Amino acid sequence: MGKSGKISQYRERLDQTLASPELTNLDALKTLIRNQLVRSSLDETEGYDKLIENRTNHVSSFLDMLRSASVSESEVSRTSETSHDEWKIKEDHEEFRVMYRPGPQGSPFHSLLAEGYVDGTVDTCLCISWEATLYRKWWPQYSFPPFKITVCECLQKIRIREQISLLRVKVTWPLTAREAVLHYVLFEYLQDGLVVVIASTISDLKGIDRTTLGLSKDGIPEAKDVVRIDVMGGFAIQKVTSERSYFR
Repeated sequence: MGKSGKISQYRERLDQTLASPELTNLDALKTLIRNQLVRSSLDETEGYDKLIENRTNHVSSFLDMLRSASVSESEVSRTSETSHDEWKIKEDHEEFRVMYRPGPQGSPFHSLLAEGYVDGTVDTCLCISWEATLYRKWWPQYSFPPFKITVCECLQKIRIREQISLLRVKVTWPLTAREAVLHYVLFEYLQDGLVVVIASTISDLKGIDRTTLGLSKDGIPEAKDVVRIDVMGGFAIQKVTSERSYFR
């Protein structure tokens, strides 16, 4: 686990940031989100308050997911099947940690968490991780068994810090190709050098409502000859040094 290593310090700092009052108090979080949306040149039209409320709950829920992995070194042993808040630790090294848990309960989802550090600036890490058009440059792709990205494009730039992208992959026969329409939302907490991206899929085009979600279905295609999957999650990136970042 590298209890005396730098990764422990990076992890603890991220945990402290996630536990800060501005990120745990809903009213304080709502103020941060409102200010960021205003700076994104959002017109204050009818339903603006609904959008703020919806976005606050959305970001708060994901911050809770990130906090669920917060654990001090003394609470975790080196055993690969150690559990913490239902998380099972699969790998734990000085460079990264990987954990798994089923759920949320009653859903078809499974949860995977990876965290570690990368020798790159926050803006570089952010660019390659949420810009779908760059995925082919770093995403592992295989000819046999086939696993390849066939489509990766931005469908809609909603505003600064928010976009919709389409990602489609070819998978092994007899499975049909899979695709996801991903709604990316960027939240910044620059006091502690933290940026958070929430990535959730849009599966019900008829349920899109501009007053509550702040987006439209313009440019989003119907699924054809492909299975459209659902994903919920995202990532946090925190500045460590001018050339190193920590991610979860």
